[in-house]
Amino acid sequence: MNNQPTLRKFFVPIIYLAEWFLFLFVALCIATLNMINLVNIITVDMPWEEPLIFTSSFIFSLSFVIGLAIICFFYNKFLMGSKAYQKFKKTIWGILFGLNTISCVLCGILIYGFNFFHSDGILLLIITLLSAIITKIFISKN
Repeated sequence: MNNQPTLRKFFVPIIYLAEWFLFLFVALCIATLNMINLVNIITVDMPWEEPLIFTSSFIFSLSFVIGLAIICFFYNKFLMGSKAYQKFKKTIWGILFGLNTISCVLCGILIYGFNFFHSDGILLLIITLLSAIITKIFISKN
């Protein structure tokens, strides 16, 4: 007894929903990061004013960022759907990470001035590099 078509009808919609939930989660994380950067650009203009920090635990944030980058890498490697749908997803993900790369570079220039000698600066630099790598992975031709 082979129930593969029945299982496919059950699991394929769940996988497509999970893909979009992953996209929304990553987009929310990127939007939060960019909002923190924007608030720091707007409000911190004097030397005695302290910028908002990304997190209180550098190791947790670093592991979260690297884990999310690994998940996005494997997501790109094992995309499902037709060629047109895969191309659409790669384009959307590439635009998302490309805009994040540009935003992080601008924030690094404006706030930190290439002075990345504290935990938030190092974390922003790592996020920028990983975002650029993931953008390159998503927009590259396979």
